[in-house]
Amino acid sequence: MATPHTAPSTASPQESGSLIKAGPLWVWGFVLMCLALMAVIYFGDLNQDLFFAINGFAAQFVDKLWALITFFSDGLVTFVLLLPFIYRRPQYIWAVLLAAVLFTLAGQGIKHIMDVPRPPRVLEPHEFNLIGPNWGQNAFPSGHASMIFNLVGVFILTTTKRWLRWALLAVGAVIALSRTAVGVHWPLDVVAGALMGWLTVWVGLKLTPHLRWGWSGIGQKILGAVLILACIVLFFADYTGFTNIMTEQRVIALLFFLVGTMEYLKLYKIPIGRPLRKKPGGSYPE
Repeated sequence: MATPHTAPSTASPQESGSLIKAGPLWVWGFVLMCLALMAVIYFGDLNQDLFFAINGFAAQFVDKLWALITFFSDGLVTFVLLLPFIYRRPQYIWAVLLAAVLFTLAGQGIKHIMDVPRPPRVLEPHEFNLIGPNWGQNAFPSGHASMIFNLVGVFILTTTKRWLRWALLAVGAVIALSRTAVGVHWPLDVVAGALMGWLTVWVGLKLTPHLRWGWSGIGQKILGAVLILACIVLFFADYTGFTNIMTEQRVIALLFFLVGTMEYLKLYKIPIGRPLRKKPGGSYPE
């Protein structure tokens, strides 16, 4: 009798071991680099000068480009992008979810304690280029920078491919710096946010193997359903403040809804695309 096909996550070799494949040099090298950058910016009194340099350089390009780039650092968008991994890598999604919760608890507390005003509250409108809404207070650290480093960090820390790590690091840096490009964060906010995103996703990856209930069985199905709902919300809601990229936002939401839903249906053993073929022993391939 044929053995029913099950999701790979329930038989993953990573269940009982660490999900982190990057060595200490990668893990702690990034932490030290961020701390060094923060020290140079703060003690060198370079925060405002770097802001003007980055924001001024970005102003040479069309505003829509930076609006679209910074869009990918949004929390809702992050989880929409993770939906296609619900079948084969639900652990990664759960790790990012844990990281986001940790940052929200710690980051929001720091924001209110530090109470650092954002550039639009300090600078005159003619001094810099503001793209999108003026978010007001609580600049440090950047939640969007943290979120994008939750996302790229989960893949950097779990892959063994060095070229992919560097590519993802570069992508994450550009998206994080887009917060300065659109004029709502100081460079120090961005570096601090990236550091917190990296550390919280590292903790998330450490905890995830011990919280299997959250990413397997019924937990995996509930998680996938919530992410599908996130796609629907992203398709209809205009909450980012960048009204000029609504078409692109809806295309992304629809694309990841379709791809992610196909992966999600596999959890219910619903064949998608080509029918599964039995192996010689009578079981289905994973």
